[in-house]
Amino acid sequence: MAKMPKIPRNLSDKDMFKGWQEEPTIEEAMLQAAEPKKSASSPQPKRTPEKRDGAYQTYLSQDAIDTMEKLLLEIKLDFFKQGISDYRINVRREGNNILLEHVPADGKNIKK
Repeated sequence: MAKMPKIPRNLSDKDMFKGWQEEPTIEEAMLQAAEPKKSASSPQPKRTPEKRDGAYQTYLSQDAIDTMEKLLLEIKLDFFKQGISDYRINVRREGNNILLEHVPADGKNIKK
């Protein structure tokens, strides 16, 4: 049998934990990854273009994508103010135009 090391006595808390580092848990790693990294001294930089996944994004500039995202957020906020929370957005084409229309989640079209 291996001999156990002697446990030192009368150590302060600081001395007992000297040289010890806690390994991060999965929880801590996920929380740290989810936190946005902000710098207090510099303003938030403009978003850099990401790798484009869809073929449709080939035809849209980053400015067009940003504008579309802002407008969709405005629509979502307007729906929230009106008390509409259960909806989806349908996308359809009419000639050379692309239309986004609000549809209740149950699938029935809104009467105009």
